Amino acid sequence: MLSSGLKLAATVAILLTSSGSALGTEVPEGYPTPRAMGLGGAFTAIANDESAFWTNPAGIARVRKARSREGIHIMKVPNLTLGLNASSRSFYGAIQGASSSGVADVIASSNISTSKPFYARAAAFPVVMFEPEKNQPMGFGVLSNSVMRISINKEIPTDARVSAITDVGASFGYAYSNLANRLSMGFTFRPTYRYAYEDTVASSELKSRTAILKRIKKDSNRGLGLGADFGMLFTLADFWFPTIGLAIRNLPTGCVNDYLNPFTEIRQKICGTTYTGSQGNPEALSVVDPTDTRLGLSISPRIAKNYGVRLSADIQNVYMGTGSVYYGLPGLDISKMIHGGIEIFSGNPLERTPFAVQVGANQGFVTWGFVLNSPLASLEFASYAVDVSSTVKRVEDRRYIASLSVML
Repeated sequence: MLSSGLKLAATVAILLTSSGSALGTEVPEGYPTPRAMGLGGAFTAIANDESAFWTNPAGIARVRKARSREGIHIMKVPNLTLGLNASSRSFYGAIQGASSSGVADVIASSNISTSKPFYARAAAFPVVMFEPEKNQPMGFGVLSNSVMRISINKEIPTDARVSAITDVGASFGYAYSNLANRLSMGFTFRPTYRYAYEDTVASSELKSRTAILKRIKKDSNRGLGLGADFGMLFTLADFWFPTIGLAIRNLPTGCVNDYLNPFTEIRQKICGTTYTGSQGNPEALSVVDPTDTRLGLSISPRIAKNYGVRLSADIQNVYMGTGSVYYGLPGLDISKMIHGGIEIFSGNPLERTPFAVQVGANQGFVTWGFVLNSPLASLEFASYAVDVSSTVKRVEDRRYIASLSVML
């Protein structure tokens, strides 16, 4: 599974293109899902679908309203997610006709710049959600997530910065809700094997998929990690559904000393989910997933008999600690921490919606998306952007993400 997942990510990346920016200046992405990203990532106080595993574990109790949860109430396969960014085609067009020895010259004369990184993602999370006892819902999913980023500084076109990370593992979730279903709390545990390559290669190697795969397999970090998350949701009223959400992703199960924080450019002790094993590159950012504390607020007024609206806002990547130890990453600009969104949906707000559209803002950039659900299948799509700048001036990297599932 690991080899096939890695090969898929590398194949998608090389065949569908590349280009770049400083990879280290991007806020850790985690496991983005289309609906959440359509809302600008502001999902902490909503979390009412299987995205709860990645946004707020307390939402495992809100995927279905309490009286309709019975036995196995959701099973989604393969829950496949694919993503690309808008810069993909430009690099492909630039190097397609070049010889291996001429790739650097083509890059130097093209419109590729450090503000146009390449991004490709292939993931799957088949998941089942069930309730063995009243008001104690659980869930289990199998994880495969491969992401590749390629960055090229046009001033040094002979070099390409490559990040290829594959995670394979599982996620176990447990939640509790009170009798009124207004208070929910949840945990997830994620044993994960990570296969990660983060280093500089000759840009000529981008021409050969075989060369890239060989390099990645030879020099990757390989490590095991145990991730843990906690979340809480509290609904203040029944009609407007004002809800407060708290989530702590990557509870500190370990720390990395002398971690080079890309946002402060200072070596610091950073805590979160650590990965231990063979270290081909101990300086890689992927040796730790920093703790990510999130606070959210959502309100869900009805606008018509069969339609409602959700308004949500988040602040994410809040860090704790000072001086010698940090739980999270200090140094992020506030614009990278703020998220907000609006969703218009059909149906009961406490049930899975047949149709929904979202708009939002992620790190100051516009997002949008839609959801189509039927009794047999689910389709989600979103367009969002992240800031890949290493300076105060924001640089937009537009990405597109789609997810397809069969309901069983």
